[in-house]
Amino acid sequence: MNTIEDIFKALADETRLRIINLLYEKELCVCDIYEALHITQTKASRHLQYLKHAELVDDRKHAQWIYYSLRKDKSLPFIDNLIVNNLRNSEKFLNDLENLKEWLKRKTIDC
Repeated sequence: MNTIEDIFKALADETRLRIINLLYEKELCVCDIYEALHITQTKASRHLQYLKHAELVDDRKHAQWIYYSLRKDKSLPFIDNLIVNNLRNSEKFLNDLENLKEWLKRKTIDC
């Protein structure tokens, strides 16, 4: 496991916090994330790799797609608190969730 410093460094970026917020909802592919956040695929992938290196997210490959999920680690209960009690009280993070919901309605194929 990475050190707590590595975890806090990973969480010290707004884009990564926005990604964590989305992944708290469900497993997502990169296209879901960049569509919901209105960022480039490259930026989403770079931040996902940073979160993966910090052991905050897991990935799995299905066909040609990679799906990411938030790692459920009972030794890091503050992550749940951060998301539910802090991020979800911010308009920007709530808008991201709404964007994700709208994107998933429009999405007709796997990315």
